[in-house]
Amino acid sequence: MKKDLIYRAEEDILKLPSKLDYKLVLLENHEDNIILRDGKVEKMLRATSLSLAINLFLDGRDGFFYTNNLQAEAVSKFIKEAYKTTRLLEPDETRTLADPSRYYKGGGPDLQNFDATFSEIDPKEKLDLLQETASEVDGTDQRIISMQTRYTDRQHQAHYLISNGFDGYEESSYCTLTSIISVEGENSQHPMDGWGESRLFFAQMPRKGIAPTALRRTLQKIGQRPAASGRYRMILESPCAGNFLQPMLNAMNGQALQQKTSFLLGKLGKQVVSPLVNIVDDPLIPGTRGASLFDYDGVATKRRELFTEGRLKTYFIDTPMGKKLGMEPTTQGIHHLVMEQGTMSKEDVIRDSSRAILVTDFNGGNCDPVTGNFSYGIEGFLIENGIITQPVSGMNITGNLLDVWQRLSLACNDADPWETEFIPTLAFEDVAFGGC
Repeated sequence: MKKDLIYRAEEDILKLPSKLDYKLVLLENHEDNIILRDGKVEKMLRATSLSLAINLFLDGRDGFFYTNNLQAEAVSKFIKEAYKTTRLLEPDETRTLADPSRYYKGGGPDLQNFDATFSEIDPKEKLDLLQETASEVDGTDQRIISMQTRYTDRQHQAHYLISNGFDGYEESSYCTLTSIISVEGENSQHPMDGWGESRLFFAQMPRKGIAPTALRRTLQKIGQRPAASGRYRMILESPCAGNFLQPMLNAMNGQALQQKTSFLLGKLGKQVVSPLVNIVDDPLIPGTRGASLFDYDGVATKRRELFTEGRLKTYFIDTPMGKKLGMEPTTQGIHHLVMEQGTMSKEDVIRDSSRAILVTDFNGGNCDPVTGNFSYGIEGFLIENGIITQPVSGMNITGNLLDVWQRLSLACNDADPWETEFIPTLAFEDVAFGGC
């Protein structure tokens, strides 16, 4: 990374006619994206970007600017124009840098989350991995209509320089391998499903099993139809359980609180969900996706309780929102979310369910940020007396988010350790399902 570019930009800022605070972030990203469709290469993209983000703080004014033209003369001109624009903004005295006492001071663990080889690996080796993955199911079932296999990797590097005392560097990487398959179904239906795996390092990526899992999941959907409307146990499969938690995390955001568009407003310290809900944000676990020693403001990260036995323990409040709300700032948001698991497997829970629907995907819908009332389209499987009896589609779930989270009865043991959100399969009792 050309770190000298950020110090050169700082020199240009120091030459401006007014003394001001600033935050500079030099970003370098490298990404490979390869798509194989039905055995043929559909897309091969290699992209590298180097850019500079600038915040200027002048007399209560906060201007944000971004450029990828990093030639010395262009950056100098860009900063001068950014300064002129910032002077035109309306003042907001809450828009300041973080207290330097909260900055990361060094000494944190090696997060072991950066693969420097991504950009050095021959793209043919990545293509070979795709072809190897697709070949596992190619020609194995005449019902296959189409198969897309996708590989993506990303390297992220960022150098932060903040005028009141922060100079920090972070890096991270991840790669994903995904197979999506459509098949000939019943009554002109073409069910489609997929499976993917994510890793931090290329060498960790599984070489087998992804496409067969995708095919199995797709074939299980043949014959999809709505089940009878009613109230069921909802078994929410791990890969989509995080989507059901997301509106709760959004409601913890300082801006939502300040604008009174949060159904968690005024609920700090109160029990708002089931006592089984124990969730932390732990950015300091080495070898995990989302791990970070500091946030975008340079503030040191730490393990933070979000929900403890169902009690709301924190909000996500940055420095400006802290001043607007009259509250101590905490953090900008989630880095690596961890939900406490149980001991039962998903299969055990299915066998233990007399009347349930296993939800494997959401198909649209919305959640009211003020009330928490929601309606989501779903796909999945009907379970009767511990046995999956039919694939389900054309149904939705409705209710209030806090009410349904109070109905959480157990968490399984199958959270994916390679995802940013470590959330297992969850079971909720007495959830309303209806036909679309």
